[in-house]
Amino acid sequence: MTEIQHEKVIDMIGLDTKSKDMLVLRALLKAQNDPTDFIDFESLREQLAIEEGSRKGKDSLIYRSLSWLESEGFLRIDKSGRKHGYNSNIAIIQTALAKLVTRSIKNSEKELKDIDSKVAVLSDMNPDVMASRLIELLAGTMKIEKPVFAQGWEDIVKLLDDKVYNGLKKSDVVRIKLEWLSHIDYLARGRILNMRKIVEKGVDIRALDNDRGEEEMRQQLKKVLVNLRETGGNVGYMIFPRQDATYQFVSRNTDGIVLIVSESPLSATWLPRTGNAELVDNAIENFDKDYELGTDLLDYKG
Repeated sequence: MTEIQHEKVIDMIGLDTKSKDMLVLRALLKAQNDPTDFIDFESLREQLAIEEGSRKGKDSLIYRSLSWLESEGFLRIDKSGRKHGYNSNIAIIQTALAKLVTRSIKNSEKELKDIDSKVAVLSDMNPDVMASRLIELLAGTMKIEKPVFAQGWEDIVKLLDDKVYNGLKKSDVVRIKLEWLSHIDYLARGRILNMRKIVEKGVDIRALDNDRGEEEMRQQLKKVLVNLRETGGNVGYMIFPRQDATYQFVSRNTDGIVLIVSESPLSATWLPRTGNAELVDNAIENFDKDYELGTDLLDYKG
């Protein structure tokens, strides 16, 4: 790499060569006659005064820089004697820089994921709907949804119909976690017919099986899946085994989720995103990650 590229990388990993921390490191390196030497604080301060044009900085600021340099791995401190000794060399600095580069890469990867997530959300936005929502917010006419609680299978079915299934349109997305359903007779004829009507509208149905009790239901659902797909329905059933428990829910787009809060007695709550955005976003984000990594039911060999 060229000298200019090196300087660019140093800047990218967050190092300011003109900062107090770097001035202290430079003074330490210059005060050492040998890379193995440990320099006491007084000698370091004298060299720092030379570097800063004879100005005597506050000892507390120097100690703060030394503490930061140690925490980031740019120097070692010998604390065995009454007076501490400070040492750095090219090998120590190489290791510190490698850690900073690794950290910078991880931070950049996270930023890219966040950007990808924002792009995905923005790409799904309908300008007409957004304009209506904005007008509602500005005019103060938009109602704030509140959580709704339901207990027992029949009440939960009503809650799902009211908050998730009713009024679905083409390209809407319904996400369904399956673990909580594994001990319920949900394949009643009426529910299957209802699901077929939803699929025929062009709604995207995504079911996720984390292999935590769903084995027995797969054969029944395999027939339903094949049947719905034969009619041109956009229905997915992905299996992604995992040991840890995750949110059990049914969601309508990213508007909100019917969250299963207890399996005994069977209880659920409708959580609109406007009421708990962090929980709803987290549940859907984890669902989408597992769904993307999963294997289609018809291809699963587990």
